[in-house]
Amino acid sequence: METSFKPHPRNSGFTTIELVITLILIGILAITVFPRFFRGGFAEISLREQLLSRLHLIQTQAMNHYQDCFFLQINSENYFSGELATNGNCLSTIDVLEEVSFSSDLNVSQGVIRFDGLGRVRLADSSLCSQFPCIISVQGEETHTIVIESEGYIHAPL
Repeated sequence: METSFKPHPRNSGFTTIELVITLILIGILAITVFPRFFRGGFAEISLREQLLSRLHLIQTQAMNHYQDCFFLQINSENYFSGELATNGNCLSTIDVLEEVSFSSDLNVSQGVIRFDGLGRVRLADSSLCSQFPCIISVQGEETHTIVIESEGYIHAPL
């Protein structure tokens, strides 16, 4: 004799405890995840990451070529970097270099930063850094910084 199990209508739904626990978990996720997607400061973070990447590139180029013509120039609405031309000479004129523009709503530390052949900042030739640690700030809705240590370590603190 076979008995088939048919749920009683009373046992076919969710209990109140299950619903409450589910709503609490959804609430916790909403509180922790929601601010990450809808906070301001995307422009600052984006520019900071661009500058960080460019600084790493310039530092690496200076160490690979062991020359002083690699630099980063930051102005109020753009930045550009110097490099070697195909003939081995330094490019240092603005009209030859590719500049990258950013929003004028952002306030960025302005000046020039140069690296030596060992990847360290040359303080004598860098108007952006006068002492170590060298701090480059990007300000908008939030403030984000890039730090360059005396031994050449470049990082962006959280």
